[in-house]
Amino acid sequence: MSMYDKKVELLRKYARSISKSCEFHVGSEVPQKKIDNAMKKFAQGLDPFTIIGFMDTSLTNSGKNGYVFTDTMVYYVETLESPRKLKYDEIDSVEIGYIDRKNDNDRTLVFHLKNDSRKVWSGKLLYKTPLYHFFQELLELEKEEKERQKRLKEEIKQSQFKNTQSSFAGSISGGSAMGTYGTVNKLFNEEKFHARQGHGFAAERANHLYDKLKGKDAKIVGDDNAKNGADRIVNGIEIQSKYCATGSRCINECFENGGKGAFRYYSNNGKPMQIEVPSDQYDGAIAAMEEKIKRGQINGVTNPEDAKKIVRKGNFTYNQAKNISKAGTVESITYDAANGAVIASSAFGVSAVLTFATSIWNGEDFDIALKNATYSGIKVGGTAFITSILASQLSKAGLNSALVGSTEAIVGLMGPKASAVLVNAFKSGSNIYGAAAMKSAAKLLRGNIITAGVTVVVLSSFDIANIFRGRISGKQLFKNFANTTSTVAGGTAGWVGGAAIGSAILPGIGTIIGGLIGSVGAGAVASKTTDAILGTFIEDDADEMVAIIEREFSNLAVDYLLNQKEAENIVNVLQYRLDGGTLKDMFASDNRGEYARRILIPMIEAEVSVREKIKLPTVDQFTNSLKTVMEELADTF
Repeated sequence: MSMYDKKVELLRKYARSISKSCEFHVGSEVPQKKIDNAMKKFAQGLDPFTIIGFMDTSLTNSGKNGYVFTDTMVYYVETLESPRKLKYDEIDSVEIGYIDRKNDNDRTLVFHLKNDSRKVWSGKLLYKTPLYHFFQELLELEKEEKERQKRLKEEIKQSQFKNTQSSFAGSISGGSAMGTYGTVNKLFNEEKFHARQGHGFAAERANHLYDKLKGKDAKIVGDDNAKNGADRIVNGIEIQSKYCATGSRCINECFENGGKGAFRYYSNNGKPMQIEVPSDQYDGAIAAMEEKIKRGQINGVTNPEDAKKIVRKGNFTYNQAKNISKAGTVESITYDAANGAVIASSAFGVSAVLTFATSIWNGEDFDIALKNATYSGIKVGGTAFITSILASQLSKAGLNSALVGSTEAIVGLMGPKASAVLVNAFKSGSNIYGAAAMKSAAKLLRGNIITAGVTVVVLSSFDIANIFRGRISGKQLFKNFANTTSTVAGGTAGWVGGAAIGSAILPGIGTIIGGLIGSVGAGAVASKTTDAILGTFIEDDADEMVAIIEREFSNLAVDYLLNQKEAENIVNVLQYRLDGGTLKDMFASDNRGEYARRILIPMIEAEVSVREKIKLPTVDQFTNSLKTVMEELADTF
């Protein structure tokens, strides 16, 4: 039950007792006409959706006078008075005035406010005792809600302070594996960028991405290497991409015998495919195509004007296409960032959904589960985005080529069967086997090595920054780095195993589902195993800092003569003060004990400042007490 519903039911409990002569509507039972009249007469600014009840004190039951109770305040107007409102969070306490009066409705209800002022309800139509009990329970509800909100904030802080990889290792592993799957496929498909005509393939991919982002139904079909087949299909139109230095060269490549022969590219319906050319070469390509039509080199096309129907203006210039295939250029980084955003959205979704489900299964409240899911999604999605860009840039810079020898040697040792398992687990599209699988496996392995390495570095970047700032120890960095590496490696291995099983059951979608399931399980196990092994001989920096705080608190408790209640109050406040950033700053301090005391002493002094002031007994009082004690002692002997 929501807090609003609780307040509605609370008012319903007392409504008939509060007023015995007025109409009292509760919750959704309040007539709309009365709400409208109240808003015009005395409840300006009222949000109708917050109303929990309405006591109508008007003579004609029109709603023009009365008390409108909402979930946060009361709008009211008493006889001969101007409209007023009373906010629940302004009330410090409530008491009944003129308690000696016989009739309850002749008494008053006094609200003591937190600003040391007060408000008094004296209306004869109100029975003050049930109203008093209503407000007492209402204030208790308000107090409970505030405490719940504090606990919620603390739980959110704690959930963020905990090592998210440890708490939701499976979710992170699954999201990271999904990001890796997208990045590895991207690197696999971009291997052609390194070829002599790599800019042509870059243009094809860039135009495909542009069309996808524009919401078009775009597909890459040229990877099947079919002779004279289309490179792309956009909204059902078959397209052949030709990106050359001049428009005439783009067109010449579409004809046999260096441009002198017959046209090569026809759709299944027998009509010429569209030829996509660089945007800056479009006019030259049109002129060249018109000349080919005049010469009768295209079957079924005789009108030179039809050149504009055949030649398609690409979304990028020739130089832009060349720059996309290189590392470090604006065009290249922009292209990789656009692809990275698509990959990151998948990684975010997978990690967020898995984390949310895990939180709910662990018994967390909905709000906490949602916060955990968002935090995990942002972390993994952001990692996937940065990883995709860095991995792509490193591959274009030559790291991919440097790994050719080692990856081919590894694939040679793996053999065709193991290579097929690897390539079919990560490569989108139909399964392949034999020599083709080994060749593709080497490409995918290079992509995996680059992507996994970058992922570990990105996930560990905050730890690395913290050690340079002195905020964590070398042993903590080693433990976190090992945990991150094992999670990523476990997730990748789990993807391969799960994808192989899923592909055997249901090729295509089964590959991805199986990979996700495998990566979640394996990543979680790897993280927990690493944490358990390293935890036996490496103490977390946070645990070490908390131990120092506990020691200093024990010493200060003796110095300040803290009783149990005071100590508990201080610990409660301390829970809100301590977070990951504070503990890291404490680790970086020169004197950690002194740092802990600087945290604790203001809290302790604030607590002891509210102690009751002690008035010492006089000398005579001490003398009389001493006399009494001595007499009692004498009587015992």
